[in-house]
Amino acid sequence: MSMTNENDRVLPGGLRDVVHIIPLGHEIDRAVAPFTKNKADRAYILAVPPDAGLDAGMVKKQHYFVGRVTERLQELGIAVTFVPVAMFDILDVLRVVSCLIRTEKEAGNAVYVNMSSCGRKTSVAVTLAAMVHEAVLYYVSADRYATADGEECEHGLSIVEDARTEVFQHFRIMMPRPENVRLLVELFRRQEAGAGGMTSEEIIGFFHDASVHGYERLHTAERDAYLRAGKKRALLNRTNRGYLKELEEQGYVERRWQGRNFSIRITKAGEHIACVSGLIPGSGVGR
Repeated sequence: MSMTNENDRVLPGGLRDVVHIIPLGHEIDRAVAPFTKNKADRAYILAVPPDAGLDAGMVKKQHYFVGRVTERLQELGIAVTFVPVAMFDILDVLRVVSCLIRTEKEAGNAVYVNMSSCGRKTSVAVTLAAMVHEAVLYYVSADRYATADGEECEHGLSIVEDARTEVFQHFRIMMPRPENVRLLVELFRRQEAGAGGMTSEEIIGFFHDASVHGYERLHTAERDAYLRAGKKRALLNRTNRGYLKELEEQGYVERRWQGRNFSIRITKAGEHIACVSGLIPGSGVGR
């Protein structure tokens, strides 16, 4: 199946790049075969970093395949960028792949994601990221698997003799409203920094700074104490009964009570939404 679709048309003002994201395991053919029938301008190869704290033999073997795939793609005139990723960490894969897709699509480029050139666990994260951001997701079928001496070094674990590429139908994954996605990203960042959750007043301040509609700061002429108090009550109600209630019902945040006060914490499900937003660079992108 051809990977060309209507999204590859010329944009106003010029041509756009065709960019492939290739999370890589111990594969060569499954990473390279699509380009025997389809053109690309650039490719990102994602794999564990050379200094990963993993088994040294496994890391060395992985970077053999990174080297072989890079060489093959460059021979085809495709510019290659290596991106180190914690490939066994679903959240990091979500962060990196989502950030790459979002960045490339905002630049007007066509983005394709190979979900067959990596291990199963990585493939799950890659699929989620591609579905959320509506990148073209594809699978390269293997004709057989390496068994004879030297076959794995030449082809990887999977041997592709006749390149057959299947493009997946997109399924709409409903994300929270944009303001709530930004709040989840902020909660995730605070959690990573060890700063804990956020109070309602801190969330109101965050929405002020993010210029969320309805959270505009009071002008000087309005700064009468009574009006400020009324505005504060209205914002607290809007925050608790609107944004936070929605996120709680979706299972993305929870309230932690201390006496009569509470703070908002992100849940495991919320962490996944924050990471797949494309707003948080992963370990190999811009950190």
